[in-house]
Amino acid sequence: MSKDNQSNEYIVTARKWRPLIFADVIGQEHITTTLKNAIRLKRTHHAYLFSGPRGIGKTTTARILARALNCPNLKDTEPCNECESCVSILEGRSMDVIEIDGASNNSVDDVKKIREYIKFTPVTGNYKIYIIDEVHMLSTSAFNALLKTLEEPPPHIIFIFATTESHKVPATILSRCQRHNFRRIELDKITQQLSYIAGKESIIIDEESLVTIARKADGSMRDAQSVFDQVVAYCGNDVDINLVSDALHLIDIEFYFRISKSIKDKNIKEMFEIANEVVTKGYDLQECLSGLLEHFRNMLVTKISENTGIIERSSATIERYLEEASNFTKADMLRILNLIASAEQALRYSPQPRIRFEMALIQLASIDSTVEISTLLDFISKKKNDDSSYLPKEKSSFPVYDLPAQKEEKKTINEPLKDKYPVSVTDDKEKKASSYAGINSKVLNAVDIETGWADFVSRHATHDSEFILLNQPDIISPNFFNGEIVFRSTEKFIEEMYSKKKT
Repeated sequence: MSKDNQSNEYIVTARKWRPLIFADVIGQEHITTTLKNAIRLKRTHHAYLFSGPRGIGKTTTARILARALNCPNLKDTEPCNECESCVSILEGRSMDVIEIDGASNNSVDDVKKIREYIKFTPVTGNYKIYIIDEVHMLSTSAFNALLKTLEEPPPHIIFIFATTESHKVPATILSRCQRHNFRRIELDKITQQLSYIAGKESIIIDEESLVTIARKADGSMRDAQSVFDQVVAYCGNDVDINLVSDALHLIDIEFYFRISKSIKDKNIKEMFEIANEVVTKGYDLQECLSGLLEHFRNMLVTKISENTGIIERSSATIERYLEEASNFTKADMLRILNLIASAEQALRYSPQPRIRFEMALIQLASIDSTVEISTLLDFISKKKNDDSSYLPKEKSSFPVYDLPAQKEEKKTINEPLKDKYPVSVTDDKEKKASSYAGINSKVLNAVDIETGWADFVSRHATHDSEFILLNQPDIISPNFFNGEIVFRSTEKFIEEMYSKKKT
């Protein structure tokens, strides 16, 4: 292949825009600053361990560090990338920087070869550097063979290990390394880098598309660049969010706003149509509920927090969240979030996921609005103090009922018996009122009670132990007064016995 053809050869974005100096590494300033200071102060360690998720710059930083340690023309602790040492490392032909794949070179024999080669001094640079990627893939015996070399290496040897699973590296190895934990890259930094790359590549892309690609990458710059290549291959040099959704088979943000509108309008019919659309287009039901959960979470954030930076969406979408959140109370959104989370859990184990998904949407559309307890207390207090109508400020769908007036009973001491027990009821209106209230018992006067007393004593006082003393008027004598029977006894024992029965 000629040089012209080589210059026109397509290179993927992740390789073409790989950082060449520490300043180009995105989102790992806490590590690059430490390494630059170590180079400037000449306090380099003999073994480094770079750990963290995929695609965030571990191997790239290891290569930059290797070039910086062997570069004779450092520019403020940065490699020049122009000298023979830097160029040979960039082209992968350096004799002083050896990259090893830990997954395919994980045996004891491979480690023994390394131990034999480290005896030789560097060819051109200051150090002989071994970069072992995915070091956690080494076998236990290989790690043990490497221990002595890591503990007392030759002065011209530096090891740089990279791994995505540091917990699989033995503690004996970890204790001999200087550890640097790489972290996921923030969404804003990924979108800024993609926007910069798009500008250099003469690609027109909107903010919503950049945010969507960055969210798909989940904190990995390499994954974001790979998705970017896929989107550009589908859309061309003019990238639109609708085309991005089609290219990545993602659920459009408009879809979630349709659901929230149906919940607000309590439109169950629309919910069935939405569920059918999800199934027809082949979207994952679990992913749909997860996106809906995030949708209402973002709406809740805009309602209760002024920090919209924690929402991973474009500024235009955040404004829509703020507008949509005004249709729901905080309590409503919390209930909706709980319902979606429960449905998401139930969907995993449901034998009929479509029906379970439809049930979740119908429940959301059927949910009643809630009212703050403080609003209800204010409402009750207002009704007690004012008979005028009062409606809470919050929008609600619950019916407002008038509270029944409570009748206060006046309690008096030594209330006259004639007020409490009327002698007779002669007024027709009073009789009708008593019958309407369910009072069917006849109110007896003193004459009626005295007339029927003899018959009562003849039937009960001869054989019933509780009333047998009533047949002895010298011990117990009854008096009749305004509907009451008052017993008087000459024996204190009899008085105490009946008093205990009363209690």
